[in-house]
Amino acid sequence: MEAKWMLIPMFAQVVLTMAIMQLARTRRLRAVNAGEVNGTYFKTQEGAMPPRYVLQSDQIVLNFFETPMLFFAAGVAAIALNVVSEALVGLGGVYVALRLWHAQIKLTHNKLGPRALIFAISVFIILLMWIVLLLGAFGVF
Repeated sequence: MEAKWMLIPMFAQVVLTMAIMQLARTRRLRAVNAGEVNGTYFKTQEGAMPPRYVLQSDQIVLNFFETPMLFFAAGVAAIALNVVSEALVGLGGVYVALRLWHAQIKLTHNKLGPRALIFAISVFIILLMWIVLLLGAFGVF
């Protein structure tokens, strides 16, 4: 499989991250305009806390710069080593879908049980990606 196909799930994760960042920005502006929080809070995080819906979106933005880095590292390594496979691209697609589901939970009802389960599955998918990457890099398949 051509290495360029790994860019598809990677690009999807980038678009998802940017959408989440825009949502967080929109929520912040809404809270400031509604008088729910002072805009200076976002400079140094001092003062009265913003409403829950703002904190949830801010937290998911931070989360999108944590474990997804392992996903991007696997994708870049697969491209560099020219070991992109249907398995890696498929796992990458599943990973992005799980991140979307995780974000949807976090930004709505935010129930810890379902959120933690989806997060754990997404981390397991990254582990599988790395295993497939290693097997491909060492010529096992």
